[in-house]
Amino acid sequence: MSDTEEELTAEESEVALQNMVKQGAFAQLKNSLTESVFLVGFAIALQAPNVVIGILAAIPFITQLLQIPAVILISKFKSRRKLNILTQLGNRLGVLLMALIPFLALQEIGILVLIGAIAIQALFTSLGSPSWNSWLRDIVPQEQLGDFFATRMAVSGIMAIMASILGGLFIGEWIRLNPGEEAWGYSIIFLAAFIAGLLAIYYTRITPEPPILSSHIQLKFKELVAEPFKNHNFRSLMYFSGVWSLSTAIVGPFLTVYILSRLGFEFQIAAILSALTQTVSVLFFRFWGRLSDRYSNKSILQVSAPLFIIAIFLWTFTSIAEYAQLTLPLLIIIHMLMGFSSAGVNLGTNNVGLKLAPRREASIYLAARGSIIAITSAIASIIGGLLADLFALHEIIFSITWNYPGGVQIIDTYSITGLDFIFLISVIIGIFALHRLALVKEEGEVDEHVIINAIVAETRRNVKTLSTIDGLKHTFQVPLTKTREKIPRKRKKPKLELSDDTD
Repeated sequence: MSDTEEELTAEESEVALQNMVKQGAFAQLKNSLTESVFLVGFAIALQAPNVVIGILAAIPFITQLLQIPAVILISKFKSRRKLNILTQLGNRLGVLLMALIPFLALQEIGILVLIGAIAIQALFTSLGSPSWNSWLRDIVPQEQLGDFFATRMAVSGIMAIMASILGGLFIGEWIRLNPGEEAWGYSIIFLAAFIAGLLAIYYTRITPEPPILSSHIQLKFKELVAEPFKNHNFRSLMYFSGVWSLSTAIVGPFLTVYILSRLGFEFQIAAILSALTQTVSVLFFRFWGRLSDRYSNKSILQVSAPLFIIAIFLWTFTSIAEYAQLTLPLLIIIHMLMGFSSAGVNLGTNNVGLKLAPRREASIYLAARGSIIAITSAIASIIGGLLADLFALHEIIFSITWNYPGGVQIIDTYSITGLDFIFLISVIIGIFALHRLALVKEEGEVDEHVIINAIVAETRRNVKTLSTIDGLKHTFQVPLTKTREKIPRKRKKPKLELSDDTD
């Protein structure tokens, strides 16, 4: 293991990239078992209202505001590895606290402890993110950015799929065998997440670290904060990122609530649908990664973001599908479309920030963008929870009235109630975000029709590839052999930064 005063050798760089993929896999396993469908299911088991679910979703975004001052910690600790080990340990304590909640007798106390546990996890994640980003920046070659990031997300996605399916089946069986004691089943899930989190720390500890080459740690705090806002193009990107986060965060925490409470499906169905989204994302991460490397990140966003907005809009048609008993087929279509589009959106939004951030100031630029996302997402999550409770008492019905000699027939064609209003608000904000995206400039960007033609061509190739066993293996294979071939012996200059957390 190299110390932080020397350049990494080719062998050490190879080990570092491999360990970062493994660390990301176990971190994602921990995240999948403590967030999304499991967190919402646990909150519902504790009888938490929608506004509390909104607060739980907002907390991680609020704590991201600490990323800018946390940049200073890099210069204080010198070793990014040591800093990340400490912050990840703090995060795991929050996970362990979640597992202990069922031992508390009072419902109100359990909800408060859950909020505190999520806050602890988010706090330490935010404190460690800038140093983790800086660490990744100095290891991952710029020319491998799309491929490596797509690979890490794909491997992490596979772990998320396994967590969703197996965890969902476990919770469903637990509820069947132990009615009224759902919280204890979630406690076991959180304990498994704690163990996975410790394994992520292990891979962090054995990952080689190159010397710190960034210059921004010498700047004063005021200069750090102001620097990204002076860059016109990056400011446009932050504007888009903030509006897009407002669109997605206002609805994101309530998709599981909608499936469980509004549509009345069992937890296993919600978990399997979540796994379906993740599966489709995994299958298409490398698909979008190739397109982003060939064209530009903005170009794939111009195609994938509208598709994601369409998927959100389709949620409002589930009430109509109920009449024809087509709710589950429609949900399957929605989740597949969300998986396909979100793979492009996640890859594009992360990588466009990496590409537009100046090389030696990447950490502070991405931290500033993260802070904008944090503010808008936190506000959106809380507002979403408040509006969900408010609109639960309102309904708009569009109907067709048919007058005929035998009487009058009224046919309800489309209705909006409760969370449907939130979906429509999300769609409207998302459309405005697309307008802001058009103002962002990126080298290599092309028109949407070029990307669409490329998608058609790539899809045909993928269908042929997936039609064989070897093709399936290739899709899920970690392309570390490519990584080994491309790693240079010495790198005198720092590389762009991967915007990813250390969870």
